[in-house]
Amino acid sequence: MIVPFIFVLRRSLEETPEFLAMGKHPTASEVFSSAAANWRIIGFGMLMVAMTTVTFYFITVYTPTFGKTVLDLSTRDSLLVTLCVAVTNFIWLPVGGALSDRIGRKAVLLAIAGLTLVTAYPAGLAGLRDNLRKMLTVELVFSFYFGLYNGAMVAALTEIVPAHVRTTCFSLAFSLAVALFGTFTPLASTWLIGKTSDKASPGYWLMLAAASGMAATLAVYRGGKTIAARDAVTA
Repeated sequence: MIVPFIFVLRRSLEETPEFLAMGKHPTASEVFSSAAANWRIIGFGMLMVAMTTVTFYFITVYTPTFGKTVLDLSTRDSLLVTLCVAVTNFIWLPVGGALSDRIGRKAVLLAIAGLTLVTAYPAGLAGLRDNLRKMLTVELVFSFYFGLYNGAMVAALTEIVPAHVRTTCFSLAFSLAVALFGTFTPLASTWLIGKTSDKASPGYWLMLAAASGMAATLAVYRGGKTIAARDAVTA
């Protein structure tokens, strides 16, 4: 149902001022050459996206399976949690973007990734109850993390990528992170539980993603300048 609406949006979108200001638009080969030259931005961007995509798959894809197979909740209750998470994601995403506009991308990214790093495992322990209310509470906390972080991260990743290869580099960073981290989340979570017999062990996978996001954010915004700004000065 949303596809026609997407086509309407796409036809009405305006180009960014940076793109319009370019005197010459690069060819496909030039775009890919520039993307290869900006491999560091793609790599750091991928690590920033890892936090987003792992959290998203954790709270929306893995939750119904976890609720049914581990906590013995009904299918209805598990899907109800997923529905509530989807609604709160919709609320927190623009809040994260607006907050990062006001206090800065770096501050929001580091704060949320840091909170995730220290609370992922304890929150998993708290949610290990055959109780819909406790599981919903934990999932809503992770939804808050996802929405605020992703709202800031998308803007940050767009800003740090050079304008002439923005779409290419952004797409590569996002797609690689989803493929390598996000879609692997249900398998990693199940494997960790099987190996450790600890139902809260999927929190370790989320902690790894949070640490990746923090490290990449610090690298991107090192010295008060973004990596793109530092590279431009070097060039």
